[in-house]
Formats: sequence, structure tokens, C-alpha cells
Amino acid sequence: MKNIDIIVPIYNAYEFTEECIKSVIKYTDLNTHTLVLINDKSPDLSISPMLQKYQKENQDKNIVVLENEENIGFVKTVNKGMQYSENDVILLNSDTEVTKNWTEKIQTCAESNPYIATVTPLTNNGTICSVPNFGIDNELPDHMSLEEYAEMIETISQNRYPELTTANGFCMYIKREIIEEIGFFDEETFGKGYGEENDFCYRALDHGYIHVLCDNTFIYHKGTQSFKKENMTETRMALIQEHMKLLREKHPIYVQKTDQFIANNPLRDIQENVQLNLDIYGKKRILYLVNEWELNMEMTGGTSLHIKDLILKNQQEKIASFVLAPEQVDLERFKLYLYTDKEAKEVASFKLDSCQYGQVHYTNQNYRKMLNMLFDTFQFDLLHVHHFLFQTFDAIEIAKEKGIYSILSLHDLYMICPSVNMVYQDKFCEIDPKKDCRKCLHDRLGVNSDILKNWRKNCKRVLEKFDKIIVPSENTKEQYQKFYPDITMEVVEHGVEVIPVKEKEQKEKDTFDIAFVGAMAIHKGSLILKELIKKSKHENIRIHLFGKPNDEFLSKSADHYINHGPYTRGELPQLLKDHQIDLVCIFATWPETYSYTLTECYMAKVPILTFNIGAVGDRIQKDQLGWVMNFENSDKILEKIREIGNNKEEYKKVKENFENYQFKTIQEMQEFYKELYQKIQTSINKGYSIYELLMYKDQNRAIEFNQYQATYGHVVHRYERLRGSKLWKIVKKIKGKIK
Repeated sequence: MKNIDIIVPIYNAYEFTEECIKSVIKYTDLNTHTLVLINDKSPDLSISPMLQKYQKENQDKNIVVLENEENIGFVKTVNKGMQYSENDVILLNSDTEVTKNWTEKIQTCAESNPYIATVTPLTNNGTICSVPNFGIDNELPDHMSLEEYAEMIETISQNRYPELTTANGFCMYIKREIIEEIGFFDEETFGKGYGEENDFCYRALDHGYIHVLCDNTFIYHKGTQSFKKENMTETRMALIQEHMKLLREKHPIYVQKTDQFIANNPLRDIQENVQLNLDIYGKKRILYLVNEWELNMEMTGGTSLHIKDLILKNQQEKIASFVLAPEQVDLERFKLYLYTDKEAKEVASFKLDSCQYGQVHYTNQNYRKMLNMLFDTFQFDLLHVHHFLFQTFDAIEIAKEKGIYSILSLHDLYMICPSVNMVYQDKFCEIDPKKDCRKCLHDRLGVNSDILKNWRKNCKRVLEKFDKIIVPSENTKEQYQKFYPDITMEVVEHGVEVIPVKEKEQKEKDTFDIAFVGAMAIHKGSLILKELIKKSKHENIRIHLFGKPNDEFLSKSADHYINHGPYTRGELPQLLKDHQIDLVCIFATWPETYSYTLTECYMAKVPILTFNIGAVGDRIQKDQLGWVMNFENSDKILEKIREIGNNKEEYKKVKENFENYQFKTIQEMQEFYKELYQKIQTSINKGYSIYELLMYKDQNRAIEFNQYQATYGHVVHRYERLRGSKLWKIVKKIKGKIK
């Protein structure tokens, strides 16, 4: 490696300068390279003794101190340093701190191409070289030291050395042959600073050379207060505008290219790489597989609500939660979301050429390739599958290959039958002696074969691979162990946030008010609801629907039927209380595995009538908070409702049982998963390269985003230029005079 002279022009800023010198001494081989400290006649008289001190304390190192007899300004001081040197130089601001192996990495970058003129490293405060946010001043991450940050950036870099239109003067490597060919900074034109490095770089472009970013090196740049825009005097602002005007007149093509560079930001992948790694640095990383998801977590399905509660706890515990889910509109498009303690974001969107020629999917080559890439990129500590619907069994295969701990939560009966809820002709198939599985699967999935035996054989093989299997109720465990008696499952009931219900004065009424709750699909009892509405016209029964109806008939209210429409999570208990509901009917035609809706009805202390199937029937019987009946037609159900309404004593006893009921809280459930997750060892990591992920992202989305960025960037950049123009100032003066 060639010798480098590190030139530091100094004017006041004692503390910053001292930190800069310390960092250079610590991280630079000053037996090979030379540190040239130039004091530009600083008014702070303590600067000179401090420089002499460091030179004296490090006599075994190459440290040179130069003193300007008078203040000559930044540009002339830099030129003085370059004239003193005979080697390649690094111009280094005195308000910077360098990091480990900085000169080696920058010089390797410079020597990678003979036509490189200058090299600039990444920084927190260096316009186009700034990370993680482009073009602005960034604070250092509060959860990392500078050394850790720089090491992470080196680890995740692809060392691609992208081209820049101009270097940045905070830390600027310049080859000696370039200086000899094009000369020094133009101190006559830019003597007071601002624009001199741009002019130098544009002249180098004229000579056919290029400028590059050393994307594996990070140098901390504090940025002195006098340089910050909000503290700039009008004189200084005028100087910047004047020099920008000179640059545009002298180098119109290159300034335009710089404008385009800023507008299009070709370094976006580097910034995204840094930001994503900052988000997950040092955190345990969990991948959740789900069948539906929204970024804002405003979902209504029980499975989604449960996962949301887990993620909220993860955010408190500083666990990085990744969620992979298919888009509901396009099931061949998958989205990866990330939730940390600081933010939620969509990390990537993948459009798969599915090539799924069969109707039943155990595996898919493109999906498996995507998963492998995600596992390799983020090195997940844990895989937690909440559903394989719309996904494949490839995830558990990959997790086992990579030795990753895996959990499966069973929220329905999909792993028993691909019909998901095992409803046959509108009721649970196990209570229908005439069921025809082949016909059902043909109607549901379009298959023409009896696949259940093979399905369960494959599902058993998958279940055996998981380290832990969790079900939300004893009933669900019983359903599964009918088919998989050797599979160990742990029952962990979902926790809920107990919502206080305000008591209101009860109005006199002569009706027995019953309610159906939740989204009214057929497997949730919509056909039963319709029959009851038709058959109860002349009863003293008033029927309410709190939830989204599935057809036009249920959308229209009538004299004895009120459609209240959808509600959001947590609203149901108060709605039941406000409308003086006497009985809630939950007539799901399949064995639900838990039912958040049932728990919310408990909060309102409203008795329940349900079928004797699934977790709902089990819970009602165990808690004695309602009535269960065998699967019957609407006539029998109506008869049971009448009986409940007429038996005041029995109704009163059921109501009293609510006083002794103990809810399992979200906190209790979250603590279980917190302990479970904590047992899993976190892999030691220093950062991840997400470039393969960025290349894999949905190209259509990337194109749209690039177009948006270009448009937005041009608008912002033109606005900033306009603000500094004479026209803007004239308009401001006129505006100030007009009331």
C-alpha cells in the first residue's frame, strides 16, 4: 500500500478536533501514513498547545503540525496541505471520528480501478453519502457504539463502490496523479469555502476520471454548529448561493447530473441495507407464517388478533418480528413485514411465478427459493407457523435443515383436512353420517381423488418435525389426537384484554333480545340466522346482528331484526350492554378452536346459546355461562330460545355465574410466550446483507417506487433551488408588505 498523508485543516472546535486526532492515532498506521495537522490561526489559543501535545506524545509516529501565520481560510489551508504532501491524500474535517481499518479499506477501494480520482466513505452527515437517510443529517444509533456501527456497515457491505457525481469534503481521498494532472482546489473562485470540492471533482470528470463511494467504511461526521443551516447567517447563505451559481455557470452539465443523482438516489439499496440492519441489530428474530395480514395489524380474524398480541409483546421485549403472508387479492404475491420496538414496515414484496399445477400444495420450488433466501438473509432464530394455508410445508423443512427452533400453532382443522373447517353441507362433517369426503373435496378444491389418507400421512410427517405444537383449547387437542394420537400438543388458551363495560340504566321492554355476533358467513351460522328471522316474526323476540352480513337479506333491517353492522375489536361488550341483549347465539357449524367473540360476550355478562361442538360448546359447559344443544334445525333452536326466555330462575342462575368467571389476560398469555421465546438462544450476529432480498423484490413495485422517488426528488430539489433565488426573495418582500 502507498503512503497516505491525512490532512486535517483546523479552526477552533477544540473538543471536536481532539476527538478527531485521537481517533486517527487509534485507527491509523502512522508509521506508514502521516497525519498533517494545520492550524489556520485559530482564535482559540488552546488549539496550538493541544496539537503540539499530541505530536510530542507520539514521537514514534508520523505527525506533522503546521501553523498558518494568519487566517487564510479553509480552501487555502487544504491546498497548503496538498502542496506539502507528495503522496495520495485524505482531506479530513476536524469534526470527524474515523473507525477501524478506515485507510486500508478506502485505499483498497481507490486502487480497485486506475481511473478512480476520489473516494468518499459513508457517514451520518454527508449529503449524498449519508446513511441511513439520504441527504440529511443522521444521528448515531442510540443502541450501538460508533465502533459497532462501523463494523456492522463493513459486514453488510457488498463492496460495490458505486459511482458518485462528486465527492464530499468531510473525508475525501484524492490520488496524487489527479492533483498533478488537474491542479489544486480553486482558491481564487471558492476561497471562502463551499463548492471547492465539487469544482475539483467536476474538473476530474472532464479529464475522464470517476468518483466512488467506499460503501464498506463509515466515518462519523459531527458537523459543527456554524455549518448547520438553521444557524447560518444571511451572509453565509448568500455565499453558498453565490458559489452554487458559479458552479452552475462553470459546470452546467455536471451540476445537472448531480441534481439527477439526488432526485433518483441510486444509493437507495445501501441506505435500505443499513436501515434494516439498524432495526434488527442485536435482536432475536422470529419469522411468523400466517394466512392473512395487514401492516397496521387492524385485522379482525381470531388468528390475526392472537399474532398481533404476540408481536406487541415482542416489541416491548425488543424482539424483531417478521411476518410473511400472501396478499388476499393475489395469492401468488407475498409480503414480508417487520415489527420492531421503533416501527412497523413492509420490508419486501415478492411476486412468485407459482408454477403450482396441482390443487393441493405440499411444496413449491419458487416459494422454497424465496424462503431459503429469507432464512439466509436474516438468520432467523425461530420459526413460528400459525397457518400453512396459501403457503406450503417447505418452511419446516428449511428450518430443520438449518437447525432453527420451530413452533406450530393450530388455529383450525387444516392439518386434519384441507377443507380447513370440516364443514360438509353446512354442518360439521363428523356429525353427518352421509358425508362424502370425495365429493366435498371436489367441490371445495377441485380434486377428483380421495386424498385424505395421503394428506394426513404428510401432515403427520410435518407435525413430527416441529419442536413444539400449541393448540388454544382442550377440544382442539382432542380433535387432532383422534388422527394423530402420538403427536404431543400443549394447550395454551388465548389471553384477552378485559374491557370494562359501563352500566347504563335499563329501559323497560317487552322483547327478549338475542344477538348474533361476528362476520356472518355460512360456517358461522348465517343460514340459521336467516331462518330465525323468517320464523320469529310473530314472537316477542327481537334479533340483532353485530357484525358484517354475508348477503343482502341480512343487510336489511326489519321490525324485529336490526343489522347494526361491523364493529371493531373491543366494542362488542359495550354494544351488547347498550342494546340490552339478553342472549347471544353462537351457531358456528364447525368446532371452533377458541372464539374471541365468545370471550367478549363474557365481558358483557350476557348468557350464550351454542351447539355442543368445538371449544365454544366446551367452554360454555365448563364455565356454566349459557346453554348448549345438539346440532338442530331452526325450529328446535327457536323453541330453545323461547324456553330460555321463559325460565327466569334458570336464566338468573346463569347470570350469577359470571361473577365468578376469571379471564385469562393478554399479559398472562404474553408471559408464556415471552418465557418460551427467551429459552431459544439468539445467534450472534454483526449484520446481514439484504442485497439479495432487494434484488428479489417485486420488480413492478420497485419500478413504481423509483418513478415516485425520481418525481419527488426533482420537486424537492427544484424547490430548494427556488428558495435561494432572487425571485423568491422578491416575492417574500412583497408578501411581507401586503396585509
